[in-house]
Amino acid sequence: MGGFAWINMSLNGLFNVLTDVGAYNHLISALKSSKSDAFSTIICDSAKPFVIGAIWQDINHTLLVVCPRPEDARQLVTQLDVYFGEESPIFHFPELEVIPYERVTADRQLEHQRLVCLNALSRHREYPSPLVVTSNIALMQRTIETNQMRELSKVIKTGDRINVEFTLESWANMGYKYEEHVHQKGSFARRGGIIDIFSPQMKLPARLELWGDEIEAIRLFDPLTQRSIRNVEELLIIPAQELLPNYANHDLFNNRYSEMGLASIGTKEKERIAEELADISAGITVQSSSLYSGFFQQNTLLDHIDENENILAVINEPAETKQTGIDWQEKADGLLNLKQKRFELPLGFSKPYFEWEHINSILAKFKTLGVTRYQMGSSNEPFLIPIYPAPRFNSNLLKFGIAADQFNPFSINVIATQHAQRLIELLQESDVPAIETDEMKLMPSSSKIHVIRNSADGGWILRPEPDSDNTLALFLTDKELFGYTKKGQRKRRENAANNMSLFLDDLSPGQFVVHIEHGIARFSGTQFFDHDAGENSAQEYLVLDYAADDRLYLPLEQIGRISIYSGGDENAPVLTRLGSSEWSRKIQRAKDSTRRLAFDLIAIQAQRETEEGHSFSSDTIWQYEMEDAFPYIETDDQIAAIANVKEDMERPKPMDRLICGDVGYGKTEVALRAIFKAVMDGKQAAILVPTTVLAQQHFQTFTERLGPYPIKLEVLSRFKNAREQNDVISRLKSGAIDIVIGTHRLVQSDVGFKDLGLVVIDEEHRFGVNHKEKLKDLRRSVDVLSLTATPIPRTLHMALAGMRDISNLETPPEERLPIKTYLAESSSELVQEAIKREIDRGGQIYYLHNRISSINFAAGYLKELVPDLRVVVAHGQLPEDELAKTMEVFIDGRADVLVCTTIIESGLDIPTVNTLIVDRPDRLGLSQLYQLRGRIGRGSLRGHAYLIVEPGRSLTEIAQKRLEAIVAANELGSGFRIAMRDLEIRGAGNLLGAEQSGHIHAVGFDLYTRLLSEAVQELQKIGPSELKQENQDPVIDLQIPSSIPADLINDLATRIGVYQRMAKLKTIDSIDDLENELGDRYGKNLPMELSNLMVHLRIKVLSREVDVEALTRRKNEITLKLKHPVGGARVPLERALGFEARVGHQQIKIVINLKEKWLESIMSVLQALNEFREKYNERDSVLNYR
Repeated sequence: MGGFAWINMSLNGLFNVLTDVGAYNHLISALKSSKSDAFSTIICDSAKPFVIGAIWQDINHTLLVVCPRPEDARQLVTQLDVYFGEESPIFHFPELEVIPYERVTADRQLEHQRLVCLNALSRHREYPSPLVVTSNIALMQRTIETNQMRELSKVIKTGDRINVEFTLESWANMGYKYEEHVHQKGSFARRGGIIDIFSPQMKLPARLELWGDEIEAIRLFDPLTQRSIRNVEELLIIPAQELLPNYANHDLFNNRYSEMGLASIGTKEKERIAEELADISAGITVQSSSLYSGFFQQNTLLDHIDENENILAVINEPAETKQTGIDWQEKADGLLNLKQKRFELPLGFSKPYFEWEHINSILAKFKTLGVTRYQMGSSNEPFLIPIYPAPRFNSNLLKFGIAADQFNPFSINVIATQHAQRLIELLQESDVPAIETDEMKLMPSSSKIHVIRNSADGGWILRPEPDSDNTLALFLTDKELFGYTKKGQRKRRENAANNMSLFLDDLSPGQFVVHIEHGIARFSGTQFFDHDAGENSAQEYLVLDYAADDRLYLPLEQIGRISIYSGGDENAPVLTRLGSSEWSRKIQRAKDSTRRLAFDLIAIQAQRETEEGHSFSSDTIWQYEMEDAFPYIETDDQIAAIANVKEDMERPKPMDRLICGDVGYGKTEVALRAIFKAVMDGKQAAILVPTTVLAQQHFQTFTERLGPYPIKLEVLSRFKNAREQNDVISRLKSGAIDIVIGTHRLVQSDVGFKDLGLVVIDEEHRFGVNHKEKLKDLRRSVDVLSLTATPIPRTLHMALAGMRDISNLETPPEERLPIKTYLAESSSELVQEAIKREIDRGGQIYYLHNRISSINFAAGYLKELVPDLRVVVAHGQLPEDELAKTMEVFIDGRADVLVCTTIIESGLDIPTVNTLIVDRPDRLGLSQLYQLRGRIGRGSLRGHAYLIVEPGRSLTEIAQKRLEAIVAANELGSGFRIAMRDLEIRGAGNLLGAEQSGHIHAVGFDLYTRLLSEAVQELQKIGPSELKQENQDPVIDLQIPSSIPADLINDLATRIGVYQRMAKLKTIDSIDDLENELGDRYGKNLPMELSNLMVHLRIKVLSREVDVEALTRRKNEITLKLKHPVGGARVPLERALGFEARVGHQQIKIVINLKEKWLESIMSVLQALNEFREKYNERDSVLNYR
């Protein structure tokens, strides 16, 4: 076998088994000797990735695999990675998920993926023989011109000289967006002699450090921390978008424009098309740019393959690929014809795609291999490779153990499983030799079974000849062993900021802030003031507007005294009056309330420690078996939460833990494992949910997962009549029911249990006061696990450390694809096509119409658009029974579309719903839109969210920004963090109760959390709180220019963010670290004012350590005001300090020479003072000083 020795492969040694198959060897010989013939082969679906991978490795040519559907292409790439590892040159060229002829935005991430693939095809030295997987639809879509891709992609190296302005302009023309900070691919930034850029094919962004016009250094940096990681010698920059009008073929554009025939449409549409094309030509970003690709692009992916390249095109299921391509084209042509009949598009409008026949004619020029799962009518005799689906054992591990004992000892036997250790133990119990291995670079031996931890999608059995009973190799997966495959994704999504706390670098004029002493103000910007003529440069101040036109100027170095106001709702807070006692009263009320809360929490915690609970046993074999059947790969957060819950349950104290995580992040699985553990110990478990719909949903989930075990489940809700309810209650009391799932009916007085061990409460905040009292009583005697989908802020989590056990699930599941969000104008065709597309892939749709008065009209409109569409309507004013029945119909798949209000915002978990259409999203808040979007894309299919605005309607600036933020889905962006903060404060209110929510609104969440933290620390006697420490910061006045110059960091939000970080620095090391970071990001020669500011910070830290309250300079004299009297240490202290120091009762004066390094002298004095304190502490007599 040939191969790519430099690729980090995982199972490529397994390909060698094919050398013993005659049909395979003949196929490879034919493929190597031919230039343009067509061949075919028959392979079962589960073996296609293995055989295609082997062919690629053996012929050592570029391989293009064309699949009949986009999801087939995605799946094939994932499975090829099983054999080759993720670092191999395997590229996915995806379809642009846009509906033809609709004004929707293209997904930049998908564009980047396509460009990375085209780059691999055009750069033969780096990728000598790439494997490209695509679909027929992706091939039909137009892409960047080949000459643009090759000519614009450039390598830059250290030592190169560049024209900076020209370079930045060319990057903008190549589709790069200018940003203040580079976080995402396709963006660049400039700060003086520092330029950051993130090219689509790079894993990390790069930082160029210039000396004049010469590139002095190139460093890769972390997009989260913005810190440099390592130096590189060179950097490749490729285009960042496919449509590049500034480099377009103007003759092509002019011809297409004149052939369009604008006279055939109405005046309004004519003006709109002309205006949009003019904007695109001028390089202005237009939402509908993908609609006009036919005017600028005449290439497909196939045009990017060099004519001299020896390429093999593998057509996966040729008949299907042809038919689905034709079907897609006919559907797109039908949309065009409809718009032309309505005079919305001209008769000669250039199509944004090529016809399938055109694509097929280009493919015919290549050497092709048709891969089918069964014999097709063909002029060529197919190469019949004797590889077949592997035998299935369907969780019968005894049957598997017997079969494994009889495996052919001369064949290669490999098992790819997520349960490697367990299978090895099972095989060893049956005396079958087995070994776990990480990779197979060489042919595995036949003496033992090789078990590899991996997630393949199906196994196969290879024989030497079609009619032979002998086995050359057997490849088994979890699908054959257990009937399922743990689903995984090709690559982990790029890091997103886990900590969603709101930083002051999100601060912009007009926002509300909270000052610790002065209360709530509106931030209106910054101003510079000169205090003295002469040596001092202007200092920057925050301008804070209070009630009655009062204004406060706050030095930016005191920024730690303010925080952004967030009160948990969209109502603006009341501004505080300066000089009044109003603010101090609010603070006092909040302090009193947080003290009471802290006292209650500590009392509950202490009581729990004294109460006896049931200590559950360790996990059983059945527990391991049930957990292994979970069809997904657990996230790290899930694993940690499950471990915490089990640890709590095994302690002899009642558990009271909160599991917090978004819908779909795995809370139910954590609860299910806890419940199973309780039942295995002979205890009963109850699951309490707020609605009958959720009760039914949990019942279905638990029935599916626990079906193989002798466990009795029941539902207790208003769905059952009185007789049925009494029967359930009777069986609960007798112990005949192990698990009961119910609504508030479960906590009524007539309900009892024989031996209740665990209660799971879903969304406790949605229950009434009386129910909560009953739940409080339960907590004293049984283990309680609470679940909530509303995030809890990390700061509150920390404030409650030790008071409340909380597990946060913050990591989205691996198999979850990012949701594609479209902002589009409302059109019948768009809605119709979005619905049809989802139904065609077997899914369901939420159509959100948040106006009950017209919701039935909306349902009727959808039925007119799509005849035979099954539509149901749900909203909060329906009677509970009717709503529950409607939801049951939808959950069971007996309806295609749920027309609804925002009642779907929380709690629902329906993996088959993967399309959301929001009518008038401008009427919803950002946090609402975020949560609504989280209801879809729950399975392995990509979710599509359409935000439909009225055509021609001008949105308010706030609404426009809100919609753009949700479309961008930028988890590092301020809009996203603000949405998350709204949700978090809602979560805090749910956790702490209505009274605390009022105080959160009164003083703002950040200050409230600090007050709560202070109350907890005081009651626990932990030490001074952060709030008190801030109030005790020394005052430093050195009469020198010390600031961040606006011309160094010209973005106000960023500048404020740096000041805020400075305010939190507590050690010299952390100051050094920040100074190094600023040098890395803004150039190593920092301006004098900033260098002075860093010294200022060091002096403040040292002053705090030695209890200096204030350090001031007047001309050449420095005065240190001390927090405590010097006492009898005056004389020895003067000797120790030197510097002509004069020590008084509670102050020290030092004379300095301003012509020398006097700042360093101050640092030396403070260090000497610290050494003196350490040497002669309060317990020693200073009289012993000699």
